[in-house]
Amino acid sequence: MKPRILIVSPVTPYPVYHGAGSAIYGYIRALREVFDITFAGFCPQKFQQQAQAGLDELCNKALLFDPPPSRNLDAFSSVPFLFSNLQSNDMRRAVDRILKEDSPDAVQIEYLGMADYAQSARCPRIIRAHVQEWWHYYLNWKHTRGLRKRLENLFWTLDSIRHNRATLESFDWVLVTSEEERQRALELAPKARAEALPFMLMDCEQFEPAPLPPSDPHMVFVGFLPHTPNADALEYFIREELPLVRAQETAARLTVAGEGASNYLKGLMHDQRVDYLGYVEEIWEIYWRARVYIAPVTSGGGIRTKIIEAMAAGVPVVSNSFAPQGLGLLPGHHLAVCDTPQESASAIVRLFRDDSYWNRMRNSARALVENSFGLQRLAPVIQARYLRFLEEAA
Repeated sequence: MKPRILIVSPVTPYPVYHGAGSAIYGYIRALREVFDITFAGFCPQKFQQQAQAGLDELCNKALLFDPPPSRNLDAFSSVPFLFSNLQSNDMRRAVDRILKEDSPDAVQIEYLGMADYAQSARCPRIIRAHVQEWWHYYLNWKHTRGLRKRLENLFWTLDSIRHNRATLESFDWVLVTSEEERQRALELAPKARAEALPFMLMDCEQFEPAPLPPSDPHMVFVGFLPHTPNADALEYFIREELPLVRAQETAARLTVAGEGASNYLKGLMHDQRVDYLGYVEEIWEIYWRARVYIAPVTSGGGIRTKIIEAMAAGVPVVSNSFAPQGLGLLPGHHLAVCDTPQESASAIVRLFRDDSYWNRMRNSARALVENSFGLQRLAPVIQARYLRFLEEAA
């Protein structure tokens, strides 16, 4: 009989419309071979029927809930303002009932903001966390202009530090993305039982790269656009960097794939001749036609999983120094890192024109993904480590 694990998540891993969902999807695919999985998570209504059918194939039981509508500022709440849009009474009651009636052998929480859902657990508690979120907000505070935005980021930084420290030290096992993140976790919470494991497991067979470099000067951006850092990054690129790219390569075009662009952003894309596809399920087909993946995100927390996804699909990435933090990537080897519009445009145009450079970048990035994030290679390692954790906890 397999041990039972309850996974509680802020997003549904299927269909994959969100970067965090991609990270959870790979772990469910790996763990289902050795665990009976119960999944509880938020899912927009328009995806719920499809998500339920897909998760019923992957899990013993899957419970989906409407996402809470908005954040609520409550000075007396133990939950930081940034996580207040993750609180659902319906989901909390369901999780508590599963913990009481099904008695799982472990509960795994995805994302620091969901930690409170494990309060009633009497089994070993696991949290998969990006512990540098507070650091991202601190960097935002340093670089953001305007008193209101600076005060917001300072408040979010202090609030996240307080909450994250208490959360990391209360869980039995804290899984982070890299050794660098593990050290960050211990600096923040010295008593945390932190361990570095790959944060996402990428199906490298599904994202097999195209055999030859695409001939067209075609860029792609993929992101969940209701997420403000993604929307801000895309607007910045269209306004500041895209004109510089087109000045050097008049045929250059940009395709955007992602759920939920605002009317303002749709209008900007239309005016600047950017192809907006909305949500795309077979996303690897978009990557196969792209010569460059752009990652201009400069704010927010979390891991940019779409960078790893693009690398798996064999698309060289042009990023700034902020976006790939926590992924363990080497600038100039796995991706081009540029912090000015001029540098970014030059790197993109070089990747358009230089097949040798394009292939070197593509091949080194793909090799890193296979070795460090590949589902096929790492699933047995993850399975064995989880089973050993349960033995240690017992």
